[in-house]
Amino acid sequence: MNKIKILIVEDESIIALNLKETLIELGYEPCGIAPNKCKTLKILEKGVVPDLILMDIYLKGPTTGIVLAKELKTIIPNTPIIFLTANSELSTIKEASETFPYGYILKPYKKNILQAAIEVALKKAEEDKSKTQKLDAVQNINKTLEHKLSINTEEKSRTVRLKFGYLFDKEKEVLYYGDEPVKLTSKEIKIIKLLCSSPGHNISQEQLEYAIWQDEPAGYAAFRSLLFRLRGKIHKDLIVNQNNTGYKIELL
Repeated sequence: MNKIKILIVEDESIIALNLKETLIELGYEPCGIAPNKCKTLKILEKGVVPDLILMDIYLKGPTTGIVLAKELKTIIPNTPIIFLTANSELSTIKEASETFPYGYILKPYKKNILQAAIEVALKKAEEDKSKTQKLDAVQNINKTLEHKLSINTEEKSRTVRLKFGYLFDKEKEVLYYGDEPVKLTSKEIKIIKLLCSSPGHNISQEQLEYAIWQDEPAGYAAFRSLLFRLRGKIHKDLIVNQNNTGYKIELL
């Protein structure tokens, strides 16, 4: 059985070597160590295809781990990235979260926490990849669903066709993936409903919070927690952040 290949992007050589030894002990295969963007790209250019990347948020040089993670999404979009950081400040985590990483590990890390984070990330990445591969088939199912619903010109206005095979029925307030409804909570549906009221356009976080908690705003932490759970039930790139000013849902 082939071992899971993990690329280490860490500019502190001692930490990188310790991480390499730990990964070997855990049964993984470190497929390279890179201290910066340039070395990372050189490893990938050699044909190395990692199953997962462990990346320090603060790399020495002009390119941070966060910026590099954004660039790698266009090169190896299906490879999950876990951030390593000694900085647990909310502002840092918030900035890093916009790259849709598959986890964070605070330094100094524990071996069991590292292994758990890796296994969860690999599982979630495999699920996302499977959903993407099924996209064409799901889009065909969506067409069948529209036919079953007998959607005429007037009724079409009640549905919003979204990327990655999703369709939202505004009248029933149901999000479909193919012909299967996605099981969402009432608060999660409120997020989808508001985003689909102006699909493809930016909705501020304040508007979303008010739609969910009209009586009393619950605050940033509660909203982020709710959004994190929602993204765990759908394709991770269906709802995207717009330069920290709000969110939009991706149209087909």
